[in-house]
Amino acid sequence: MNEIAQVVPAGQTQPARKESVNKIGRMLETRGKITREEFKSIIAVQNQENVRFGDAALKLGLVEPEDIEAVLAEQFAYTLPPNRNSKLDSRLVVAFQPNSPQAEALRSLRSELLLRYFSRGEHLSLAVIGSEDDEGIALTAANLAVSFAQLGKRTLLVEGNLRLPQLHSLFGQDERNPGLSDLIAVRTPVEPVGITDLGSLWVLAAGTPVPNPQELLASRNYAKSLHDLSPHFDVIIINTPPLNHIADARLIAAHSGAALLVAWEDVSRVKDLERICNTLHSLGVRLLGAALQH
Repeated sequence: MNEIAQVVPAGQTQPARKESVNKIGRMLETRGKITREEFKSIIAVQNQENVRFGDAALKLGLVEPEDIEAVLAEQFAYTLPPNRNSKLDSRLVVAFQPNSPQAEALRSLRSELLLRYFSRGEHLSLAVIGSEDDEGIALTAANLAVSFAQLGKRTLLVEGNLRLPQLHSLFGQDERNPGLSDLIAVRTPVEPVGITDLGSLWVLAAGTPVPNPQELLASRNYAKSLHDLSPHFDVIIINTPPLNHIADARLIAAHSGAALLVAWEDVSRVKDLERICNTLHSLGVRLLGAALQH
């Protein structure tokens, strides 16, 4: 007989475990939502009524539905929608309306970008560009960044629109905070701000308004700043100003080496989009696709 096996006398059964392992219960206890004694009470109701641990805990009034949702989100690696008091802009549909068609379309776009670009194992950045509409470009960049963060990817969203910044308002940040311009000019130590509601997302805002954004973005310090940040993140997405009238977006896209084009249905002109595509090609920028906005 195998030495590990135990001999059980006839008429007896092996002793049951003192306490079955329950991941949700352990997580609730670790978070301070229930005590050890409450844990045992929930287990008793669970076994007696043959219900899930969370349902038993709710029936006893020991936790709130939000507590169960939070541990399930952690267990299955997804991000809960921000709470009602969040400073985040409600137009971040991937965060606030994760089941909407818009959010699903952005997740599909994310999957394509993962397969075609970010799977290369390098620290890569992606410029999000468009022919018009500062706000629309920023919303696309922000929602795309949120979608990557929801995968657990350490994601950095950079405000490259130094002329008419958008990201600080989308993420409830003070526009006076130091940001990209200060980092490039080496005026003061600057760190990306973590978005606590979204877990794996950090935002580097525009920073101090400057009279020479094009010169800053063309400088060696811009390239060095992004290079120094890149090892700390899996994905870097850069918001840009409209490409039609100024060179800022071209400079950002040329440094990144890859771009995503934002177009608006019944608004964007084909000639403008063709010109952008030709410009990017001439700069050696890889155009990964287009996001069509309605």
